Amino acid sequence: MPMSSMSSAPGQRRKPAAVAEQSIGYLFRYGYRAFARAISVELQPFEISSGQWSVLRVLWEAEGLSQVELAENMRVEKASLTGMLDVMEKRGLISRSRNAEDRRKVNIHLTSRARALKDKLLPYRAKINRKATRGMTTEEVETLRRLLAQVISNLDE
Repeated sequence: MPMSSMSSAPGQRRKPAAVAEQSIGYLFRYGYRAFARAISVELQPFEISSGQWSVLRVLWEAEGLSQVELAENMRVEKASLTGMLDVMEKRGLISRSRNAEDRRKVNIHLTSRARALKDKLLPYRAKINRKATRGMTTEEVETLRRLLAQVISNLDE
């Protein structure tokens, strides 16, 4: 992460380089963190973390996935989901059951409580996206969406 030499006194923060000078990876990472922070603030009254939000978003679209499938959909390691799923199960948001066809697999299901949250929480997705794209035209947003999808596709190859 390139840093400018605005201040080199001990104990003082150095000012980061201009956004336009940052690498694509840096911008992705910090863009993701900004989104996660913004959604966490919005979901705080519901006691839903940004990680739990990600799990819910995937399961609202495809309930009953195995933990491996869920991790693949979220682009995270299976092991990193275990703790979060434990918390979500204790909070009554998900249930886990052995797959009837392959007992090694555990399928994740939403509880009625989690299903009921969908209509309450999904509007925050649009709110955060509007905030993130404020000042952009519809065409610029579509271009951004297309370019980000291309970057992801390139890196998934």
